[in-house]
Amino acid sequence: MNDFFTKTDLSRKDAESIISETLNNCDDGELYLENSKSESIVLDDDKIKSSSYSSDLGYGLRAVTGEVVAYSHSNEISKKSLNQSANNLSSTLKSQKGIYNHEIPQSNEKFYKDVNPIEEKSLQSKLDLLKEVNNYTRAKGGIVQQVTASFTGEHKSIEIIRSGGEVLTDVRPLIRFNVSVMLEKNGKKETGVYGNWWKTILTMNISKMIIGKKYVMKHLELLL
Repeated sequence: MNDFFTKTDLSRKDAESIISETLNNCDDGELYLENSKSESIVLDDDKIKSSSYSSDLGYGLRAVTGEVVAYSHSNEISKKSLNQSANNLSSTLKSQKGIYNHEIPQSNEKFYKDVNPIEEKSLQSKLDLLKEVNNYTRAKGGIVQQVTASFTGEHKSIEIIRSGGEVLTDVRPLIRFNVSVMLEKNGKKETGVYGNWWKTILTMNISKMIIGKKYVMKHLELLL
């Protein structure tokens, strides 16, 4: 789980104090913190066509009173920035009075492990796996005209701080694998696509990938 307060002058205690003060006369609201990382690798025509990585960090502060909703966000997590957001919300809702709702439904069910799938494997190992997929498919013969294989990885760390210091957290790791194959025979072309989601690279089932590739190849060959 990401700690949003390690590289900033904003402490968790400061954040909780600002939130509680800002939402004191509101019906609902929260500070939503998110650290999002994503990676994409595409292999096309026997070579890596593109590779990208991005990282985004920021927060959103929301306040609700009656039918009025005020919202402020920033990609800078700092004491100054959060105070500015709090002042903006207070100014918008200064004529509104509400009673904060501390009763919200919660679930103890955990859907994902606290892992970062992007960092589980090196870039080279991911490239090697895409090349393995490419080589397996092209080994089927000259009817294979194009193979495109790709990974898309995403990891989100989320923390929600409500008035009174209540904290909710979540981690969302996902990896998507896709392969697209184009066959040509006697002047006729057909394209098949296979894709699946995994929570981590470590849980990616290579045998399922092979089944997926065989499924695509089998049905394309029937069409031709």
